[in-house]
Amino acid sequence: MSNIYWPVYKNLEIGVLNLSYSVHIDDNHLNVYSSQISDLILRASAEIESISKELYKLNGGRKTKIKYDTDALELLNSLWKLDQKVILISSSNCFQTLKELKPFIKNETSTFHNGITYTWNNSYQNLKHDRANSLQFGSIKYLFDIMSALFILNLYYKNETILLYNDGEGINFPLNMGSDLFSVKLHKWSFYDENMNYRKKDFFDECLYYIHYTDETIENLKEAHKKDLNDFEQSFLDHPKTVSYLQNNFVEDIFDEMVMKEILGDEDLFNLSMHHYTNQFEASKYIRWNGLLNKNEF
Repeated sequence: MSNIYWPVYKNLEIGVLNLSYSVHIDDNHLNVYSSQISDLILRASAEIESISKELYKLNGGRKTKIKYDTDALELLNSLWKLDQKVILISSSNCFQTLKELKPFIKNETSTFHNGITYTWNNSYQNLKHDRANSLQFGSIKYLFDIMSALFILNLYYKNETILLYNDGEGINFPLNMGSDLFSVKLHKWSFYDENMNYRKKDFFDECLYYIHYTDETIENLKEAHKKDLNDFEQSFLDHPKTVSYLQNNFVEDIFDEMVMKEILGDEDLFNLSMHHYTNQFEASKYIRWNGLLNKNEF
């Protein structure tokens, strides 16, 4: 599937970056508005309408006649928690104090229906339906809000997996993901439990990408753990203390941790388990990582 959206987004970025050399973009100028800015907002809005509807269809949406905000974005938000995703302003020519944007939070009252909507959507609707009397909605602040929203949707449309190989820290992860204006938050790996469940930190839902074992690595580690566990259990059953204990006792679950400690004692049980980590240790030498798009899959 060819990506017709990304080149348009990048062209819009050029417009924003060119603007940053005409207007010093800092907190004092966020409310600066112009026809040039309004034009960029309207063009970005058209892209959001188109790409959100396309993503709606690609991700289970069943309606045929849909609205991009009340149908498409509502579905996508329910799937991916868009309202929690954070985009970072990272251009060296942008000097706003607030560098973190959450463009899919509805926190502005619509001047059309008095309901709560996205800031950029309120801007778009005013410029679209009453541009002559809505010039103030073509401001730098609204421009960054809508561009960050469009950036997020483009990343979900691209759906790229970043091959990190043995870079588990994500040092080489491209945080800007091809943008010259923004960067994403990256959730770095911290822990897997014995069942290979991924441990999420509190800010996981804010991250567009996270670092994860490759599927092949997960399967290799699971297989190694299974082999080591089988070897351990057999060694435990063959241990003289276990043989002696079972001659005089009936145990419903011999591999219960408390039962094993009662039979061998803490020290012997620990030593036995440490002698059966060979396969996992070997598999850990070949761990490989990916940067994955956060689709709220776990």
